[in-house]
Amino acid sequence: MEVECIIKLGGSAITKKDEFETVNRSTWPSALSTFRHIKGRYIIVHGAGSFGHFQAKEFGVNEGFPEDRSLIEKTAYVRKGFANTRLSVTKLNHMVVAAFVESGIPAVSVSPFCGWRTRDKTEVTSSDIKTIEHLLQQGFVPVLHGDCVIDETRGCCILSGDTVIEVLAAHFKPKRVVFLTDVDGVFTNPPDKPDAALIPNIQFSSGGKISTAVSMVTRKQDITGGLEKKLKTAWNILKESNGEVKVFICKIASQAAEFACCHGDLFQERGTAVELLVENAHSQES
Repeated sequence: MEVECIIKLGGSAITKKDEFETVNRSTWPSALSTFRHIKGRYIIVHGAGSFGHFQAKEFGVNEGFPEDRSLIEKTAYVRKGFANTRLSVTKLNHMVVAAFVESGIPAVSVSPFCGWRTRDKTEVTSSDIKTIEHLLQQGFVPVLHGDCVIDETRGCCILSGDTVIEVLAAHFKPKRVVFLTDVDGVFTNPPDKPDAALIPNIQFSSGGKISTAVSMVTRKQDITGGLEKKLKTAWNILKESNGEVKVFICKIASQAAEFACCHGDLFQERGTAVELLVENAHSQES
């Protein structure tokens, strides 16, 4: 099945990430307009932003249940956090899907909790790919999100939207993956610093070494890895596809976002293209 693109709506792009359960709708109309112009099948995955991260951090949901299940109070505490975190992220998911439907896009929510499982937080052992395939075949736009899931060793954990995208990209092999954030792309330093410079191209060597120094600052509420996790996801997508899947990181509601989502190119607009470095025969032999 041919999939045009997979799009990650970053939590920082659609919410006010430092304000508890607060959406940032200012960019939504432009983003939705862009999505309506995508020709072909596509999948949306959105982050949680200020929905879920606060609860997950407070209750330690990502660490799972205590190994000693006789610690009844601690287990109950994490269980309460799991339920509250899910309630929060699904609240945001409902708002996102509602906005899609109201704009004329036949979006359908697919929460990973129902069919995805992990082992020791890092390995995805099962995923509900068939449901997504069926939705795409019938002309729907699946909308997934970062979620709480059952973990086979820890009892529960947080499944990040970036991990979801990695699994989807490996299965569907889209033409491109686009990460939409609240800044223009990847910078040499935190974007709010005067000496920060946008990096238009990032290249990974075949061994995963990155071509340039990158700022890896993560917000204190972010328990899913921030930019470092995003770049690791980009690298895994490039490695899995041997560089055939294009990867872009750009600002939501920007010209770059429209070009990347609809055409698979930034056309020199402000954004970051992430690529697999093509090594010549001489360097490979040496």
